[in-house]
Amino acid sequence: MFVQMIYRMCIFIAFVFAFCNASDYPEKDSDEDDPIFAYFCFYEDTIPWIKEDNVYTLSYYEMRNEFTIIIDYESTMHFSMFGTKLPDLNQEKIRTDFFRGTQGGKCYSYSNICEKNKDLCKYPKAKCNRNRVIKPYDLIDFYFLQKDSLYVKSLFKTTKRLTWEYHLEMGKQKQKISGDNTIYISGFCTEEQLKAIRERKKQELKENKANEKSTP
Repeated sequence: MFVQMIYRMCIFIAFVFAFCNASDYPEKDSDEDDPIFAYFCFYEDTIPWIKEDNVYTLSYYEMRNEFTIIIDYESTMHFSMFGTKLPDLNQEKIRTDFFRGTQGGKCYSYSNICEKNKDLCKYPKAKCNRNRVIKPYDLIDFYFLQKDSLYVKSLFKTTKRLTWEYHLEMGKQKQKISGDNTIYISGFCTEEQLKAIRERKKQELKENKANEKSTP
């Protein structure tokens, strides 16, 4: 009887030990392979180019890791285009700004003297050096009509897949950079989250103006 009791106690302890160890593995994997790339929230906004201009804007307030792309190139012609999508959601309820991140034009680094006296200039139409700093997530905003508030609320406290693509043409050369990430949508923005978004957008506007002045 005593031997059977000891045997049963050993089996029970082994079972508890195995259960505790098994329950630790998902948490460990979750910590090491955290799928969340950025945290988003909704806030009320007005967008003039949307017919029903009262919308809920979905924007990020925190990123796990800062993500910046820097491109140096030479080209007289350039054109860039950015696109983003929440592929698993109802696309009929989501608006995006198609012109966000879109730029284009050409530049020449020769003076009027070279234009009038081409024999004086060895390279009358030299290519322009450019430096492009791209922060993809600063270009990402999704707009939902306020009449779809129930759909918006159904996205609270959920993780969703987000994709983006950045296209850059340098003369005849074409480059594409893309991303496929998981984001977390917390709900309506708190005051602290909204402050973080406003400060980020203010800094983005400041950097864009500085880049425009420095572009040849």
